[in-house]
Amino acid sequence: MKIDLPKGVRCFNTKDSFLLDYIEKTIEKNFILWGYEKLYLPTIEYYDTHSFVYSPEVRKNLFRIIDRYEGEILILRSDFTTQIARYVASLKEKNFPLRFYYLGDIFRFTVPKGDKLYERKQIGIELIGVSQLEADAEVIAVAVSSLKSLGIDNFQIDINNVKIYQVLKQILNLSDESYTQFLNYIKNREIYNLKSFVENFNVDENLKTFVVSLPTLNGDYERLISIIEKIRNYPDLQSTLNELVLVYSILKEYNLHHQIFFDLSEPREFDYYTGIVFEIFIKDYPKPVGYGGRYDKLLNHYNGDYPATGFAFDTLHLLEYMQKKDSNIESSKDYYIIDTTEDKVLAYQIAKKLREKGFSVARDIVKREPDKSIDFAFKNGFKNVILITLERDQKKVYIYNEKKERIEFDTLDVFE
Repeated sequence: MKIDLPKGVRCFNTKDSFLLDYIEKTIEKNFILWGYEKLYLPTIEYYDTHSFVYSPEVRKNLFRIIDRYEGEILILRSDFTTQIARYVASLKEKNFPLRFYYLGDIFRFTVPKGDKLYERKQIGIELIGVSQLEADAEVIAVAVSSLKSLGIDNFQIDINNVKIYQVLKQILNLSDESYTQFLNYIKNREIYNLKSFVENFNVDENLKTFVVSLPTLNGDYERLISIIEKIRNYPDLQSTLNELVLVYSILKEYNLHHQIFFDLSEPREFDYYTGIVFEIFIKDYPKPVGYGGRYDKLLNHYNGDYPATGFAFDTLHLLEYMQKKDSNIESSKDYYIIDTTEDKVLAYQIAKKLREKGFSVARDIVKREPDKSIDFAFKNGFKNVILITLERDQKKVYIYNEKKERIEFDTLDVFE
């Protein structure tokens, strides 16, 4: 009989589970402070409901199952945003703006290698019904404050605008096939191929320089301003870049602009993004811990027409970072009670009083020598051990701290 797991999934030990729970609860609390409400969403949906939203590449990675009763093709959730879009479109009454948050698992088929798991974990928000860039700035601000609530300050948020590529598609009059090739050149940093590609078009040198430099166009606010000044002959292109400037300005009003950078070299994975997009990185950690953006046309696919933006954290990446950071966040194991007497009444009373005060308490229910139980408790992370013994027909209570120093009590008053 196999007892190992399939490739692409994993178990979490108690320490990792506690840290993962801490990450989710801390972020969730911050979302609530910003006025977002929780949505529970199904793990399984109809394939036809969502498949047309995704590119062929993303569709290949969907986990599909057959409904044995109806014969329909079902999918395991691969993305929360499309689910929320469907949910909002189904609402009879919509009081905008809508602010939702979610957390849970997503499933994407990928070669199970390294940290590439079939089952990932996300926690994120969606802000629906606001087209103004104030909404984009708010979503980024929520991401910033969430990281700070976890004690993470050494992060960077790279923002971009996918309209840049869409405007270039119009200026260069690219077919869909050529446009895909164009985006791949940018994504793969193929500067030589990009230079050869753009030479075929009758546009001025400033635009050619801009296009060829896209794979390396990243930097701070001053770099962005210098880029805008060089493409004055293309107002639509300037306008898309000015949206980045405006978002930065709003974040500056929040005093949250210090960790904002611009990266025009990264077209996003999903086809449904329509405007400002961003990725979140932490210094000395190689993988993005979060990503998001605007998707104003997505709800059209579900018979709705509402602007929207949002983002999600990859909680497993946050977990991995905080493990390496040695965050010292551990589960609260406050007291371990060992009662060597027959009736155990005193142990029940002490445990009840401590739990009422909010302490975590476990009782020793294994028959063994008290010294072995004390060793067990401290090896398993308990901060204090309470030992109850019967001496000369009188119950005695001893408390051992983490240094195994012993204090004797004759009364329960200490637990009041």
